[in-house]
Amino acid sequence: MARNQSVQRGHALSSYQPQIQKKADTLIKQLHERESKPIDVTQWTQYYTFDVMGKIAFKKDFEQLEDGAEHFAITAMHAQLEQIGLLGVIPWLLHLLVRIPGLAGPYAVFNNYTIEQVEQRKAEWRQDTEKKPTDVVSWLLKAKDDGDPSVSASDRYLYDEGRLAIVAGSDTTASTLAHVLYYLATHPGVYVKLQKNVDEGQGSPDFIHSLPYIDAIINETLRLKPVVPSGQTRVTPPEGLFIDETWIPGNTILVVPQYVVQRDARNFPRPLEFIPERWLEKESGLIVDDRAFFPFAIGKQLAYVQMRMAIWSISREFDISLAPGEDGKSFDEDAKDTFTLAVPPLHLVFCKRKIPVPSQ
Repeated sequence: MARNQSVQRGHALSSYQPQIQKKADTLIKQLHERESKPIDVTQWTQYYTFDVMGKIAFKKDFEQLEDGAEHFAITAMHAQLEQIGLLGVIPWLLHLLVRIPGLAGPYAVFNNYTIEQVEQRKAEWRQDTEKKPTDVVSWLLKAKDDGDPSVSASDRYLYDEGRLAIVAGSDTTASTLAHVLYYLATHPGVYVKLQKNVDEGQGSPDFIHSLPYIDAIINETLRLKPVVPSGQTRVTPPEGLFIDETWIPGNTILVVPQYVVQRDARNFPRPLEFIPERWLEKESGLIVDDRAFFPFAIGKQLAYVQMRMAIWSISREFDISLAPGEDGKSFDEDAKDTFTLAVPPLHLVFCKRKIPVPSQ
């Protein structure tokens, strides 16, 4: 069963890539239309990742990239982002609030919207004679039809999975992608090396998976700016355990602070420096214990595909820099931990590359 689920996830990820590429192409088109003008990349990376996850979750394109504006359902979700972050450590309370009229506030708008989209996909699935899944909801419906015991038969399960895919799969990836662009704009040597690696590769975006320097940039960004900075909860084994000299009883919920662990010199020498090469040159001694790096709890492969596609596309087309008057200080230092990392605006300028892009 585990192998079958792994194969299905592989098929699902492969089926998502054309949708991701299409949205990456739209992002590039919009950046070209705004060449040499300051652009808030915090905003535009959100547009990109939420549009992608709308398509992947329930085949609904929010079309924020095309409109250059935030969809009303996403605005409602963001209106209570801090509360969602607070309740993330009390998940049962969040589930309770979204089901009690009047208590969920603007988040109820987003919750109701996702339910509507799931119901629409269910209706479309019943009428689909080919039964070829193209999104998270249809893959779950197929699993239910196939009698997969790992999938709940309740509609509430579908609602929760659709909502989780949007929230967990968009904000985290957008924050990371915005930080990637920040580090590339403030480390021009790294960006030139990235462009050289991309130019030396083949012209098709299918080859982004064979460009390890892109993954090294993503990994180093996630090390410095983990998407869940306070860490993820873990439960101790029933028999309990020692952490150093401190005894922790069994069945106790712990939180591992990723931001601290991944900036600890005992794990990563020169911990505050942005050095993508540490992930490629293991003999450099810049990684002492890679167990201290645990960037994503769920959806890692999908998040990496989204980011690779955007980074590959941007580096082929543009030179990037901080916008006039932008020093990146607020973006770097004033982010809020709302379970996921909520980042301030960052204004960059995208100029057409001085070096011609190799023809495909």
